[in-house]
Amino acid sequence: MRILYICGDHGIPAFGRKGASTHMREMIASFRKLGHEVMLASADPGGDRRPDEQDIPTVKLPAPTSRLLGFDGRYLLANRLARGTLRRAAHSFRPDAIYERFALYFAAGDWLARKYAIPRILEVNALLSEEQRDRLHYPQWALKTELNVIRRAEAIASISRYMIEELARRGIDTSNARPFSMAVNPDRFLPAPDPEVRREQLGWTGGEIVLGYVGSMNVYHQADWFMDLAEKMLRRGEDRVRFLIVGGSATKVEKHRGRLVRWVDQGRVHFTGSVPQSELGGWISAMDAVLIPGASPQSTPTKIFESAAVGRPIILPATEPIREICGGDAPYLFPPQDFSAFEARVRNFLSAPESFHQPARRLQQRVLSDYTWDRHAAQLAEWLQALKQARQRG
Repeated sequence: MRILYICGDHGIPAFGRKGASTHMREMIASFRKLGHEVMLASADPGGDRRPDEQDIPTVKLPAPTSRLLGFDGRYLLANRLARGTLRRAAHSFRPDAIYERFALYFAAGDWLARKYAIPRILEVNALLSEEQRDRLHYPQWALKTELNVIRRAEAIASISRYMIEELARRGIDTSNARPFSMAVNPDRFLPAPDPEVRREQLGWTGGEIVLGYVGSMNVYHQADWFMDLAEKMLRRGEDRVRFLIVGGSATKVEKHRGRLVRWVDQGRVHFTGSVPQSELGGWISAMDAVLIPGASPQSTPTKIFESAAVGRPIILPATEPIREICGGDAPYLFPPQDFSAFEARVRNFLSAPESFHQPARRLQQRVLSDYTWDRHAAQLAEWLQALKQARQRG
């Protein structure tokens, strides 16, 4: 099957290091592994391609940059211009199906699917009119447009059951919606790298306990809480603990590093900044536990699955999507937005780390069994094929 993968979001580099980028890259890789041909149409096809990604045919969608247009104007113009680009891509690639990541104000994918009668799944990970409200001049218009685009979708792949329920609350018919969470490619993380390699690089060779943070430091992940906890413990002189922070833009890293610079200079805190995905498993392996202070209420951070695949204990908030992944109550979950509970879970780990190992193994098994990109891609490709056959019959 020939699949046209569309992403009209200007803020997601297709081959970048964000969780959203990982989502796109791994879905495309898994579709291709299954034998499907994929063409990518992206507003930002940038990033650092792996060798296996060099031959992915890619079309750049228009992404106006003029500040005079405003955020809404840039996306509205991009949507209008995208029709011509997608029409040409469809003529050259002749797709059997479309898989599209929803982007604000972007209705060109729906237009293309209807014009050429191509089956299409729309991936909805958030209500972007709310997520990006601070950047919008016309938030109510954006919401109305957003809901109309989603409402017209033939099929919806949503990030969680919680998100599907939210769409239903907004009046969307969700009988054609199915949940597909974030996931992991085990081949990129297993076998788990030797943790001592990175520890020796950092000079942590005396049996230290390493607490780690992995992520882009977006607002949902509440990186401030990790830094608050680190500063609190370091000021108390808890000498056996080290803090390893992986990911984040240069601006965000500098902001947080400034708070902890005293201990950075002492070698007790280390910021890596953004790292290639090929190095991520090694950094996660160097951690004794991965701390995830916050998460979006409708989704699950990619780093949960990657950290679980490596087998590391994770301490994370008990949002509805996360409880679904973890199978209910677990000793590593804490009530969302409760810093005291977050700190208490970390202290539980420090006092009895062995009590977290068996739950971590159970989560690892669950993730490797049910939450891999290959599994998601196979189910989605089967769904696209069924939509195509239904069109042919009808």
